[in-house]
Amino acid sequence: MIYLISYAFHMLVSVLFFVLIPFPFLIKGSLLDEPGRFTLLLKIYKRIIWLAHGGVVIAIVSGFLMTTQWLTVWFFIVVLIWLALSALLGMTAKAVRIILENLEKDKKVEDEINKLRLYSFLLMIAILSMFMMKIVLYI
Repeated sequence: MIYLISYAFHMLVSVLFFVLIPFPFLIKGSLLDEPGRFTLLLKIYKRIIWLAHGGVVIAIVSGFLMTTQWLTVWFFIVVLIWLALSALLGMTAKAVRIILENLEKDKKVEDEINKLRLYSFLLMIAILSMFMMKIVLYI
């Protein structure tokens, strides 16, 4: 029963991370659009990223509850990807927060936007690699 509940929470959180995948592309598109679109995008994704921080905890706990083989290469790779994903999520959240603060004060944000684009792209790669590790398990 615990396995089934853990699996449900794990899949629910994976949907949340799936929503983060298009973020770097939406940043690029919103910068080419009206100036207010970029700010709106950041405000929306700030909440999604906030939820994803809680999702990291839920996913790790549910993943540990579902694990039956602790000493496999696959398990260690997944743990390393979760560490990278967590760090990149934090760096992305910080960049979003700084950009929103600077936009309110009418300060320059070009450097921070470049950092956000890099961090969100690396976050996307980490999320996709996590999904790939799930597929590799069954190949």
